[in-house]
Amino acid sequence: MNKLFNQNIKAILFDMDGVVIDSEKLYYQSEKKLLSQYDVVFDDSDWLNIRGCTEKQFYNLVYSKSNINIPRNILISQGRKIIKKILTKKLQYMNGFSEIYSIFKQKYKLALVTSTGPKLVNHIDKLLSIRKKFDLIITASDTNLHKPNPDPYLIAMNRLNLKSNECIIIEDSIHGIKAGKAAGSYVIAIEGSIEKKFLMDADYIITSFYDLKDILIDINKH
Repeated sequence: MNKLFNQNIKAILFDMDGVVIDSEKLYYQSEKKLLSQYDVVFDDSDWLNIRGCTEKQFYNLVYSKSNINIPRNILISQGRKIIKKILTKKLQYMNGFSEIYSIFKQKYKLALVTSTGPKLVNHIDKLLSIRKKFDLIITASDTNLHKPNPDPYLIAMNRLNLKSNECIIIEDSIHGIKAGKAAGSYVIAIEGSIEKKFLMDADYIITSFYDLKDILIDINKH
């Protein structure tokens, strides 16, 4: 952790799904339901690789894996209806996020950097009022290149007028970790969305936000 202690941390950049909101299992349920209607089967590596991807990346994989005979826009519309219904019923913040948020908002700039599109982010905001918690939100529409490319995080840093070594990135996916590392920041991975063995490229791994609280409190003591 000494590397962290030598940094002047001014901002925390959070991924959204599986980090701020407990949504990954809900995406999985909705995607399984959609794919089953058309007999599309994903293997374990497919499910692993779509964590942290954009809607476009997900449907690119769907059409590459099958001979599904339905216009893309119709399938996307069906998928959006399913996920919105499930999110409306079950979505909540990740365990521990609300507690650490009340502490961190006093000390750091907070940004949300997500591969989710703006329309679904707006739906989530209606459910949880997520926008008011962050100084900046970057969605899939803000960049041409997406995670694992570093552009989403680099754009966030630019808009915050901060350098990469002034930011910590919190992620839960392979794509997100790669993006954060490529952006030049210290990346902390939170367990839960995927197995710990797939998070090993992160600089540090935590099991919950309560661990993050301890880490960042320690930073302020140095």
